[in-house]
Amino acid sequence: MGDEKMTELHTIKEVPEAGKKKDNFDPSMMEFLVENRLINGTQTMLIDLDRCTRCDDCLQACASGHSNNPRFIRHGRIHGHYMVANACMHCEDPVCMIGCPTGAIHRSERNGEVVINDLTCIGCGTCAISCPYENIRMVNVRDQSDESAVMVDPVNGRPIVKATKCDLCVEHHGGPACERACPHDALKRADMNDLDFLSDWLNR
Repeated sequence: MGDEKMTELHTIKEVPEAGKKKDNFDPSMMEFLVENRLINGTQTMLIDLDRCTRCDDCLQACASGHSNNPRFIRHGRIHGHYMVANACMHCEDPVCMIGCPTGAIHRSERNGEVVINDLTCIGCGTCAISCPYENIRMVNVRDQSDESAVMVDPVNGRPIVKATKCDLCVEHHGGPACERACPHDALKRADMNDLDFLSDWLNR
């Protein structure tokens, strides 16, 4: 009987430990995320600058999976030694989708990723202008048979441009190639509202 009581007391003492993860979350980091409206991201790219060696494996992996067109830029807002890179955060409330005249930018049916249909994108730039994080870029469309050649609109003679952004490698197996390619665990895609996960990763 004595052993059973000791086990019960031991269990009761251990229960509160599960709630301590959020206590380790740096309040200044939360202020940074809220002030810059980064809290809206469900797949935000975080880079630990202390671990990042600038090897560019993340960019090369992204480019190789997207016809040599990397979908993000490795710079962005910095807090301490953490960077929120200029990559689509797949916002919980994506304002970039508002006003697209063809519906080219939309949520995928698979997991709700925010993606752009290249076939229906007319290059108007509405989504790029609407994105408050500058995570959508307008790029020249290149000839698949000759990547050095920019495709030109035969009507007006101007280069054809399309909107491009991170699509979370939705058409590839294994998830975002950038995250999988990092050899130093310096890059993570994270839901900014999952404080337990953020606390665990930031306090490694």
